[in-house]
Amino acid sequence: MLQKSLNSFFKPKNIAIIGVSKNPQKLGTQILQNILNAKFQGDIIAINPKHAGEKLLNQPCLAQVSDHHESFDLVVMVIPAKFSENIINDCIKNKTKNIIIISAGFGEVGNHELENKITQKCANHNINILGPNCLGVIFPYANLNASFADGYPQKGNICFVSQSGAFCTAILDWAHEKKLGFSHFISLGNKSDISEDQILATLQDDDNVEIFAFYLESIKNGSKFIELIQKISSKKPIIILEPGSSAKAAEASASHTGSLAPNHKVLQAAYKAAGAIQVRSMRDMFSVIKLLSYYKQENFGKNCAVLTNAGGVGVLTSDLIEDANLILPELSQSTQQALKQVLPAEANTKNPIDIIGDAKADRYENSLKILTTAPEIDEILVLLTPQAVTEVEKTAKLISTYKLKTNKPIIACFVGGTKIRPALKIFNENQIPSFRFPEEGLDAITKIVHRNQNKICQTFPHNNRNTEKLTKILIRNKNKTALCAADVQHFLDTYDIDSPQTLNFNPNNWQDALEFSQDFFPKKLVGKLISQELLHKTDQKGVILSIQSTEKLEMMWKHFQDIITKNNLTDAKIQLQEQIDSGLEIITGISSDKNFGKILLFGTGGIYTEIWQDTSLRVLPVCNQQCFKNMISETKIGQILAGTRGQIFPLEKVYQTLEKIQQLILDFPQIASIDCNPILITEKRVICVDMKIILKN
Repeated sequence: MLQKSLNSFFKPKNIAIIGVSKNPQKLGTQILQNILNAKFQGDIIAINPKHAGEKLLNQPCLAQVSDHHESFDLVVMVIPAKFSENIINDCIKNKTKNIIIISAGFGEVGNHELENKITQKCANHNINILGPNCLGVIFPYANLNASFADGYPQKGNICFVSQSGAFCTAILDWAHEKKLGFSHFISLGNKSDISEDQILATLQDDDNVEIFAFYLESIKNGSKFIELIQKISSKKPIIILEPGSSAKAAEASASHTGSLAPNHKVLQAAYKAAGAIQVRSMRDMFSVIKLLSYYKQENFGKNCAVLTNAGGVGVLTSDLIEDANLILPELSQSTQQALKQVLPAEANTKNPIDIIGDAKADRYENSLKILTTAPEIDEILVLLTPQAVTEVEKTAKLISTYKLKTNKPIIACFVGGTKIRPALKIFNENQIPSFRFPEEGLDAITKIVHRNQNKICQTFPHNNRNTEKLTKILIRNKNKTALCAADVQHFLDTYDIDSPQTLNFNPNNWQDALEFSQDFFPKKLVGKLISQELLHKTDQKGVILSIQSTEKLEMMWKHFQDIITKNNLTDAKIQLQEQIDSGLEIITGISSDKNFGKILLFGTGGIYTEIWQDTSLRVLPVCNQQCFKNMISETKIGQILAGTRGQIFPLEKVYQTLEKIQQLILDFPQIASIDCNPILITEKRVICVDMKIILKN
């Protein structure tokens, strides 16, 4: 489907507001007043049949939209939901281009039928809808405030998009205090039509937009949105706050907008792979927005210098820097020598730089002159605690002057209460990012610096294996849910995935199994009962370990025959497999997500996988070993594989196994999921002991 144009939505030449009245308390009237206060330059028409021919707030009023002599670029609807279909019909008659539905009473209260009906009507006539159930929009560069928000932001570089109208008003008030400006301010509501991906696609090249910030409770076109983030995030940072990690939050989100939130872990993996900056809370979002509004994302790096008048606070901040996976770099000899010339002998010129408790503003200034030119430093964290001789306001003012003298981010952290409040006001007025506690600023820096470490590649190498036989297997099994063990083995062999030596037997062919086992004994065999109707063998006692004798083999055989008879398993086979006695158990697999396609999982395997829940996820394709390494390192089992207590494991083979499994499903997208649990890792081998290939969900 072609992307509908939103140009007239963002730059309307005329506006109609449906629901304006003489009552100043009504939302329709408040929205009209906001439009007038913003000094919108186009035509403004009020719509209300009760006041047709009159003027409302000194603007002409018509009975209906279609009475206007030309089509409207934007119509704002503030009327009860039950009247919406008739209004939509009238907008179609007028050839309206865009509609903002402020009103509630649609999908968020279960009225999906009405929401879907009016959305389809508008789609059929190329009309864009924002909402329903939204706050509206504010476009400062277009002098437009088509919302019922209490406040109007200054022009700036942030495009803020939210599914929550209340969150919009909160950030609007916060931004006013911090002197932050916006290019666009958009409340999505239920997202019946216009959604986050369309906004990102339309505004990606807008010169007024330098930062995108999203609060999203659901994703409408997940794959498209991730693709756009991947394309844009290196040029313009994209900050995302997405609640829904708990079941209660997901339930609340569904009742809020009428939309179901996607799988939270999958969504996080998708954002991480695309290079988005993910935040966990409103405070986190505010912190990151503040930093990126004052400094460009490319100015931030891992190397932090700490300048403090309180040694203890400096020590604590050093710990926080290490915890945040940032670096407290050693200062060069030239930098330290320069600091010694301007600081007292008692001062510490190593990082963190302690200029001691009697430091006045000049000592901070002399230090900043040196640190802002030191090449080993990416950003400077300036700490201050109010002491007897501390010049709080003067120090804040001189810090503010250095924003104009350097590209290095300077982050102020004045720790205290009443005494440091004047400094906070100075920082806000001069757009210096300031925080009450060091960890707030460091956490925001970390999110910016590490945003791209797991970014996915654009392409993936094509497979040159001969897969004709595998294609025939899939065609033969197209009406089945899963492949049998023998067919799975063909996939393992074709993709060179190491697996135990294995043979499958008909339950009646005891003699063949007996002959096969004689070549193994006294080495151990594993017996497995294989059936498409028995996916979880362990639960049915369908796996017997440590078979080393004819007697134990016979006991296993009879036990499996009893299970076959009891469960009426018509397709059952008995599998004898080389037993791998020791090794770390991992799980890997691939599942299908409706929003993002194929998802790769890695983690601790075995029968306790669900209990440990030690896993990490990635959206496919994962294109290089570094991405696989990052994925594995996020798990506890990954830390063991890296060489805990001197143990050595073949990590290269682990990466290769993940690559092969990924390639398999990229070659055969008709496979719904793959489950490899366990994969045993020894000193020399990475052995897929059990693989399931599911064809249909």
